Amino acid sequence: HTRDGIVITDAANNIVAVNAAFERITGYHEAEVLGQNPRMLHSDRHDAAFHSALWDSLMTTGQWRGEIWNRRKNGEVYPEWMVISAIKDAQNRGTGYVAVFADLSEIKEANEQLEFLVNHDPLTRLPNRSLLKDRLQQAINAAQADHQQVALLVLNLDRLHRINDSIGHDAGDALLQEMAQRLLANVRPGDTLARLGSDEFVLVLTHFDNTEDII
Repeated sequence: HTRDGIVITDAANNIVAVNAAFERITGYHEAEVLGQNPRMLHSDRHDAAFHSALWDSLMTTGQWRGEIWNRRKNGEVYPEWMVISAIKDAQNRGTGYVAVFADLSEIKEANEQLEFLVNHDPLTRLPNRSLLKDRLQQAINAAQADHQQVALLVLNLDRLHRINDSIGHDAGDALLQEMAQRLLANVRPGDTLARLGSDEFVLVLTHFDNTEDII
């Protein structure tokens, strides 16, 4: 009844039992996996060296623990925190393995969303002041190394407050979102468009030959 998935194999690493959480997390019913090798769940995120190190740990210490990416029945690849333990009998002979794993996909997604919000404007989804400073420093460093230049353009929307006051902040927000999309359509790869304040955008240009290109 645990929320963690459990899969038990015999000494030949063939599945002999799984719990209800395994079925819920992977999408496979027990009848579909009995007798199968757990490699049926493998994703393409790990190379042979990763699996070799996993088995080396099992053989030498009797246990492996760590983060691993597996594949659900529907093809979705997802992260797990897994602990695999070797099972031995009274004579210390290996009789199988038991793996207990927790689905980390919701935690990973929440962390990615949090990281995005920390570095982006929630309305336009453009980089905010924090990410802009990082991008600008990277552009300056690259320009110094290549003996090039960096241009920094500050763009303001005039009379935005009139729209907010006359037809509401929802209309003003829609205008800002539309302006962000139109500006993005003209930003070249390697350049950065950010939003600093209510009506202020900043554009970092990194690939130009002279001032006329900026204009």
